[in-house]
Amino acid sequence: MMKRGRYLRPLLLSLTGVLVAVLAGCSSQQPINFRVHTEPEGAHVIYRQDNLSWIYLGLTPLDTIEVIPEERLEDEHTLSLRVMRCGYLDQEKEWTGADLEREVSEKGQVFWTPRLIKNTE
Repeated sequence: MMKRGRYLRPLLLSLTGVLVAVLAGCSSQQPINFRVHTEPEGAHVIYRQDNLSWIYLGLTPLDTIEVIPEERLEDEHTLSLRVMRCGYLDQEKEWTGADLEREVSEKGQVFWTPRLIKNTE
């Protein structure tokens, strides 16, 4: 029994060190609250950073938090939101990293309320 305790303490200390390193690495992440409401509701919402792949967020009304790397909040980076609903034209809005950071600091969230336009084609 004594031997198990002798190995357990260093293992726990090692795991604690790894946990601290992981949490310190996460400090460069920025949680962003996205609130998207459309008229009519039920539109699909996707987003992307710069020109990377689109990521699905959900259906409107949408209230979700995404974690964005802080380096993506610099001026040369962009973040785009797009709403899509069958029978309506897609709508998209884009922010620079600085604009996004400013909106979050002023309003505490990114809030977008596009009014969807029927597709008549």
